Amino acid sequence: MTRAEFLVGLPRIDSGAVAGREIVVGISGGSGARLAQRFLQVALDSAGLSRLHLVISEPSIAVARTEIAAGIASPADWLARLKLSRPLLRKVAVHDNTDFGAPIASGSYGFAGMIVIPCSGGTLGAIANGISRDLLQRAADVCLKERRTLVLAFRESPYSLVHIENMRLATLAGAIVAPPLPAFYIEDPTPERLLDAYVVRAARLLGLSPRGEAYRWEGRRSPSPRARRRGR
Repeated sequence: MTRAEFLVGLPRIDSGAVAGREIVVGISGGSGARLAQRFLQVALDSAGLSRLHLVISEPSIAVARTEIAAGIASPADWLARLKLSRPLLRKVAVHDNTDFGAPIASGSYGFAGMIVIPCSGGTLGAIANGISRDLLQRAADVCLKERRTLVLAFRESPYSLVHIENMRLATLAGAIVAPPLPAFYIEDPTPERLLDAYVVRAARLLGLSPRGEAYRWEGRRSPSPRARRRGR
């Protein structure tokens, strides 16, 4: 076994073992504010989720002003744009990105896993190199050290060698680098459906059970014998 194989194969705590599943969602300053919005809607409506810890960086607020609405000036404004029902809103705990005293900053707090969506190049670099300059990065570091699921929706393209190296380092440390690429195999691939296909799959990576369409590849359907005869 090579060193790389050993590192990638580090044991990960089964997120299913955490009673009353809690996850952390970090929103960094990469382009893709609507991606984060849709993920929260899907995750909060998933079966088994008891709490969603939300950390929104300052750069992501600036992005949201250009991609969602010009009036967004705070995490509260960002969250209000989701128009969640009261039962779903009660599941959300918003943490200030400067609050290193938040429970998710400690490995002793048993949240199941985390996604950074979107994940900017700078955030990826910090996480890959163990730099915790804010709560978002610290919570991601907790995931890696506690062997919990960490999904990074890396939102840059094309990749520089720096990006590739940071993705390699993050993967070796145990993260799942999952760029939000479209699943062109789904039926009726509209922009909305391509977005949903990604966030549903990302939610499953965190052990959630999203409601609604599965967006799974079911394999090629073999034509019936009659159809094969007609094609001769």
